[in-house]
Amino acid sequence: MRNPPSRVKLANVSSQISDRIHVILVEPYEPGNIGAVARAMANMGVSRLRLVNPRNPHSPECQRMALKAYPLVENAEIFPSFDQAASDLKILFGTTSVRGRKVRAPIVEVREGLPALLSYTAGQPVGIAFGPERRGLSDDQLARCQHLMYIPSSEAFPTLNLAQSVMVVLYEIFRAQASPLLEIPDLASQEERERMFLHAEETLINIGFLSRSNPGHIMNSIRRFLGKADLSSRDIRIIRGILSQMDWYVRSGRELDPGKVKKP
Repeated sequence: MRNPPSRVKLANVSSQISDRIHVILVEPYEPGNIGAVARAMANMGVSRLRLVNPRNPHSPECQRMALKAYPLVENAEIFPSFDQAASDLKILFGTTSVRGRKVRAPIVEVREGLPALLSYTAGQPVGIAFGPERRGLSDDQLARCQHLMYIPSSEAFPTLNLAQSVMVVLYEIFRAQASPLLEIPDLASQEERERMFLHAEETLINIGFLSRSNPGHIMNSIRRFLGKADLSSRDIRIIRGILSQMDWYVRSGRELDPGKVKKP
């Protein structure tokens, strides 16, 4: 994870930081966990909840665990896919365990990632994604996140409950809001980034750099290194302009022999 750009100026903490934080629960299995997450969010002053394919989110168990925070569940936005849940957000922070995962992107402790998280949130909507209780976020979902964080825990008993994980992350955000932040320029949305990546994948297949049968491995690496950049909408347009020029070059009969393309 990178530090926020040093070229930008310090800004005062905005009172709207909490309103720009979107907690995303991806395929939560236990309704009670959804209710417990809502209660943790209310405790820490965060109200925007997004659910991806939740299982029975309005059950009595969910209501019992949420108590007075149940309106957060009632007002939660529900999406059929992770991409749709994140499409209008500017930056995604994914949470994962460092144990048993082979993620190639840097993963930092929650507290270490807070300066970047709070700086982005001071001016634009940010998502914090939590995976299913049984397996966490998939490698493809983690590749769509610009930043990855983990919660340190005992090696003897490392697994945290979903609601516990949300509470720890939001508590760290809550206690850190008194710190001075860096002001970061307005960034491209996840939807704009995703259209760029889809364009890049098709172009790289057409020039023989990616295999059409299995482009995902290298594309996830491309997502990771481009995801590290604070890309604006203009940056996205420039990159897609380059891709369009490559598309034209291929259509004009100048395609390279795939056997001569050097691959990593």
